[in-house]
Amino acid sequence: MLTINHTICPECSIGCGLNVISKDGIIVGINPFKNHEINEGKNCKNCTDYINKISALENKTFNYEEVISDIKGMLNNTDADKITILTSGNTDNNDLDNLIKFADEKGFDLISYEYEFTKINPEIIASYDEVEKADQIITIGDIFRKNSLIGRRIIHAQQNGAKTINIYTETNLTGFNSDEFRQIDSCDQLDEIVNSIDLTDNTIIIINEISSKQNYENLIKFVEEKGIKVLPLLKHPNSYSILEKTESLSKDELANKIQDSELLLLVNEDPREYLENDIFEGKEVVSLTQNCTDIGIKVPLKVWCQKDTSFTNSAGLTQEYSDAINDDDNTLKTLSEVLKLL
Repeated sequence: MLTINHTICPECSIGCGLNVISKDGIIVGINPFKNHEINEGKNCKNCTDYINKISALENKTFNYEEVISDIKGMLNNTDADKITILTSGNTDNNDLDNLIKFADEKGFDLISYEYEFTKINPEIIASYDEVEKADQIITIGDIFRKNSLIGRRIIHAQQNGAKTINIYTETNLTGFNSDEFRQIDSCDQLDEIVNSIDLTDNTIIIINEISSKQNYENLIKFVEEKGIKVLPLLKHPNSYSILEKTESLSKDELANKIQDSELLLLVNEDPREYLENDIFEGKEVVSLTQNCTDIGIKVPLKVWCQKDTSFTNSAGLTQEYSDAINDDDNTLKTLSEVLKLL
């Protein structure tokens, strides 16, 4: 029997609503959540592509007993200060809170890498509605290509008379659809470029890509000094909470931390996406993950739509949804349930 339930798209940090169509615990289709306040009945290609590649849902069973025993042995045989937990915004709020508690109780370092974004004052973060009402929008990165539902908001602002300026290292879809495109060689030039722009009181800077924490922090300082607002479009669905609650490192800081560790617990994260593979040589690695991975000892977890969940999007809005699959035959565990066994 087909069932249709509301949930959140887990592909990025925008927080779009969608309906999951499932049969016998397997996703067989999706359609937009028509009355959702963020995407207003639209979903982007990124969402569709993500749903299409999910294979973890086909795995409904796993024998946790033996692997949990092995991991407990690894934890007991390694000094706490040599154990590092790396997580990301793919971890929902409930699991994140339990992961923080677990790390504190065990004395393990809990860190994250959020693509050089850092925690900022929530009062300077623009809402999605404010984007549509802005007089001027400065975009850094290709918003239209990577975050098209925010691109839709920018188009609405343009229709209302907003001026748009795109800054990026290469020609791109957002620049093509902006009033001005300013190409840069690197984000080190951002200070010079943004300072050269005549700002209005209702200017918003939207950014989805930055090359260093320093460049980002300089940009945030500029926003605060000018009394304008910024909207960072973060990488993962719960990156906002990760930045609020964990220590988010730069790529270089993360590499150094991994080199100093003997045992890595990767929680819904695969750092091979941004670090060289040889950095893990000689390390024991455990992957507690809702995605497919081949690094270390894998402990499969329920994915977001198989459990009660909540994510906090880039604008700071927390959305809660119940299990969208309702599959009684599924014996996979959530991260919180696995942590209780460790």
